[in-house]
This record gives sequence, structure tokens and C-alpha cells, in this order.
Amino acid sequence: MNLSLKQLKVFLGVANASSFTKTAQSMHLSQAALSAIIRELETQLQCRLLERTTRTVALTDAGRAFYPTAMKIVETLEKSVIELNELGRQKQESLLLGCTPMIAASLMPQVLARFAHTHPTSTIELVDRPPSELLRMVEEGDLDAAFGIFFSQLSGIDRMPIFPTRLVAVSAQGDTSLGGAAARERHGVRWSALEGLPLITLPKDNPLQRLIEATLSKEEVTVSRRMVVGHLQTAIAMAHEGLGVAVMPSFCEHICQHYRVQIDVIRPEAEFSFYRITRSGRDTLAVLDTFTEMFAQAAQQRPAAADPEPTPAPVVAATPRAK
Repeated sequence: MNLSLKQLKVFLGVANASSFTKTAQSMHLSQAALSAIIRELETQLQCRLLERTTRTVALTDAGRAFYPTAMKIVETLEKSVIELNELGRQKQESLLLGCTPMIAASLMPQVLARFAHTHPTSTIELVDRPPSELLRMVEEGDLDAAFGIFFSQLSGIDRMPIFPTRLVAVSAQGDTSLGGAAARERHGVRWSALEGLPLITLPKDNPLQRLIEATLSKEEVTVSRRMVVGHLQTAIAMAHEGLGVAVMPSFCEHICQHYRVQIDVIRPEAEFSFYRITRSGRDTLAVLDTFTEMFAQAAQQRPAAADPEPTPAPVVAATPRAK
């Protein structure tokens, strides 16, 4: 008999979800591959673990008897792997971190440079990915931590707020469609100022865009048209060219300094948190807490004035550490 950790995790996933389809999707497997793993496990154990019908999946008597054993084995092995990884990282003081591409292009370079100066014996690798991929990498243990806007609290993920942020309107310099510059600087703009204006938005299924759309609806604001783009920095570049107003988090100010745009707080303010996420059960390294503090301080400082010319985002990537 040669049972594998993957077989046990697939069995537990199907047992918990009562569905081959949902388990295959969550584990990034085809249904054919998942079914083959279950068949192989049942062959090795010489018994049927799951009863399949056209609508649901249920544990057999053998499956119910095997479930707590499989759960204990998986929990014990995963805990041991985490503890061994933590020992290695404690000695090396190394971190593998993730963030979104816009954060990698704006905030991370200065934080990494400062951290390298104050902690010359520590090593940090950075991966830039979309939020959904960062969540998956943290969950699977490929990243020590990731930074971003993560609206949902997921099982198996510890989410720590590190600073508050709010929504702002980004428009081309000199654009008076939101009102006079002096009044805006003192009071910001009302959501009603966006009435009838063209907006530059993220896709509708983006969690941040869902918050923006919900607030527009609450404030009974109708926009004239939407230009949909895939990234916040693209939205800023479009606003720079006067193609519309972009609504985005206030920490985007750090990338906005490279464009000829103006930033206005939108009132009433829609506040939410910027988070650090880690895998549940992992011991937090002291070096990670130190880096997080530096990152939070940099994010909340107003950026120094810079030459307002758009600059391409640097490529920041790294090969994920093997689990």
C-alpha cells in the first residue's frame, strides 16, 4: 500500500463538499483526474469510500470510518511541513512575499530598498500577481505573506489589516468637471459630482469595482459611459489623457505622482482596509512583522513630488519557492 497526501486531500475535499465538481474546481484538477485519484485510493484500500449519485456524493460506512484517520494524517503532515519551513526561514531570515502589480511598481521598491539597508542579512523575494492568485499561493504555502485589498475572509487564511484606505477620484490635471480646484482641495468632491461623467472602471466582477458600483447606486449617481480596463495603473494612464474619471483606493496616490492627474477624496467617504494575509497556523516571523510595519509607514506617507511623466511599471517577479 502506498497512500499519498494528495489522495487523502482529494478524498477529504470530496467528503466535505459532497461534490466532485466543486472539489475539482477548488483543487485545480479536472474531474477525470480527481475521479482517477479516488478510484486509485479505493483500490489500494480495497473498499468503496464514496457513494456517487447523479446529484450528490456521500460517504459509505468505510468512508466514514476512514475520514477521521485521513484528516489526522493530513493535519499532522501539514503542521510538520509548516514547522520545518519556519525553522529554515528563521535561520535564513528570508521571505517570499506577494503583492499586486501596481503596488510592486509604486510602493515596494522604496520599502525593499529601505529594508535592505536596515536588515542587510535578510533576503526578500517579491512576486507580483492578481489578488486571486496571491490568495491561492498563500493558501498553498508558496508565499510567506501577500499584501493587498482582500475583501473576503477565507477559511485557512489569516487576514490582518495594516492601514485604512478610502476611495478617491483621479482625473486629468486642469479638468474642472468635478468642480473648482480650490474648493476640491479643501472639501474633496461629492459622489454626486460624478453624475453624467465618463468613468474608467475595472471589470464588474472585480471586488473593488463591486464596492464602487454599490456606492454609486447608494448615492443614486448615473455615469454617462464606462471604459473598462484590467489594471488600476491603466485606469490612471487613461485619466491622465482626459478620457474619464477613475475611482480607486487612496494608496494609488503613490503611482499617480508619475502622471499629470489630480486626486480628490470622494465624500461621503467609503473606507476599507489594506491587508496582509498569511496562511493560518503559520508562526509569524519577526522579520515579516518588521517589513509589514515599514510597508504600512511608506503607504501612509504622502509621496514626494516627482516629474509628472508616465513611466512603465518595472517587472518584479520571482520563481515561487518549492513547497
